[in-house]
Amino acid sequence: MIASPNPDPNNASNSPAAPALRLEGHMSNGVGATYGAEPCAVLTATADELWLKGNLGDFHIPRSAVVKLGRGQLYPWFFRGVRIRHSIAAFPPDLQFKPMVGHSREILAQLAALGFPAN
Repeated sequence: MIASPNPDPNNASNSPAAPALRLEGHMSNGVGATYGAEPCAVLTATADELWLKGNLGDFHIPRSAVVKLGRGQLYPWFFRGVRIRHSIAAFPPDLQFKPMVGHSREILAQLAALGFPAN
């Protein structure tokens, strides 16, 4: 399983802010991308929002602003990772995340289970 468990069992499932999914990896904002053996970005998902944070920015995207989640594009990781399409004009139009562990299909399935429009 890819999702990291909440480290504090007393602060778990009853809290709406408890992350259901937390992955380390790399991110791309359509212009630049992080790369290396160490993770430079974290994707956190709850039922209410996606949060992509890394060297290229800090992006909180409410579920209502997520238009579509799908497989990453050719640039920069040859269709590996997850592409986030959203309706927030202040953010770069192309946000992508590539996990250090796991496959995009598994991640998209977990995000769909949280209620995000993923295919």
